[in-house]
Amino acid sequence: MTENIYWIQEWAKVRQDEVVRLPNSFEVHDIFLNHMSKEEFDSAFQEVWDMFTNIYGNIAEFPEIYGMPLHKLLEYKYSTKEARESRSAVYRPLRLLYYLLIAGDLHSGTIIVDLNKFKAINDVRNIPIIFERLSDYGFCFDGLKNYKIASESIHILYPDNTQVLTILKLMADKAHITNRINDFLSCHYKLFQDDMNTVNYGNDADIIADKMHTKQEKEFVYAMDAVLSEMGYYAGPRESNEGPGYAYYSKESEVRKKGPYHYLMSSNKTKLVLYLRIRNVSRCLDYLKECPDSVKQIFLWSDIGCSNRIKGTCIHGQEYAIDGNTYWRCGCCNASFYFSPAIKDIQHYIKLVKLGLKK
Repeated sequence: MTENIYWIQEWAKVRQDEVVRLPNSFEVHDIFLNHMSKEEFDSAFQEVWDMFTNIYGNIAEFPEIYGMPLHKLLEYKYSTKEARESRSAVYRPLRLLYYLLIAGDLHSGTIIVDLNKFKAINDVRNIPIIFERLSDYGFCFDGLKNYKIASESIHILYPDNTQVLTILKLMADKAHITNRINDFLSCHYKLFQDDMNTVNYGNDADIIADKMHTKQEKEFVYAMDAVLSEMGYYAGPRESNEGPGYAYYSKESEVRKKGPYHYLMSSNKTKLVLYLRIRNVSRCLDYLKECPDSVKQIFLWSDIGCSNRIKGTCIHGQEYAIDGNTYWRCGCCNASFYFSPAIKDIQHYIKLVKLGLKK
């Protein structure tokens, strides 16, 4: 894999990892099988899935030929507008495809795009180079000249497998109707499990579990959610640039306000991270002596803190000592303690938050 020089490469690899991993089998509602068998659907959808992962992967390898912004990692900090632009720019090819699909109708294996509808919704720039790149993946476009729009309509074909175009159209329409464009961009197979107007997923802890790549991480998400739900916690989504999060609060009002959570499970570039709201580590130290090393390690490292610490204005950071060693943990942006969790340690995590939540 190419070493990241530009921000766009960093985020293209993240977007590639965010394409939802396929299970061995998944349900498809009958409405999506009007024109093909389940076996044909599975085969064509696998081709779509491969296409999406390849597009993101190729942007990471060759950002220049996709017309992507080339802002260097070493020249632009994470929070700059150049770095932020790169986070969304990587979606351009698939957003363009999405707009074309929802602005068009499928007739005998061809998408006929209504240009007025397309122009009204399209916000993708530099589309000629993207049309050219999409043609590399097997799409044929009639109505273009030198990859610029040159007609009152665009006809899209996929000669190698017309069922691929059918699935893309169904997937785009379902995402549009149910306001799930992110599920289109991540090629989420669950778009097909209910009818065209219904989505019964992505509202609970599965927003994290579906992003995970390992069985162990998925199992942890559901196990932790079950424990916290049984304890009476209220939960809701908590987004970040690195991926979705699912936070747990003691009060329902805090869910709406996105206030201080007690626990947060986060998909950090598709890796599971658990955050614990521990405001007073000193209350946890005696209990830590009884904990396994996997739990003790959570507390045995420092971070450098944020700008508030440098300015001397930090009120959320904590300094504490264990076995004669002093540690510092910032708490300004997120809960101070975060790590890759394990199911066997869930009860320890719960106990530590109970002990250390209050200052």
